[in-house]
Amino acid sequence: MVRVAERCGYEAFATSDSRGVVNLTRALGPDILAVDINMPNIDAMQLFELLAAANVTARILIVSGEDTTVLEATRRKAEALGLSVPYVLQKPLDFQKLRAMLMAPVVRTAA
Repeated sequence: MVRVAERCGYEAFATSDSRGVVNLTRALGPDILAVDINMPNIDAMQLFELLAAANVTARILIVSGEDTTVLEATRRKAEALGLSVPYVLQKPLDFQKLRAMLMAPVVRTAA
């Protein structure tokens, strides 16, 4: 994902520090934040609650191998917290679809 984002003109990074992602997000102020539903130490909804409480404005791309019903339910819950979730991506990732999402005006426009 990082390489695709960089090829689309983004400065991208990845972290496996699920607990430190809120501080990292506040420090770096990303435009887009890709979040896997299944993370070590914290679940996506806990992370979304922390991001909302921190007033994070990054657009969120939800990524998971879960079925589309779970992805859409997670999106609705995140949006109910006030987060912007323009897309969900099901694993295995279709990198052409990811590229199209990253280049779409709704994602590239500043919040």
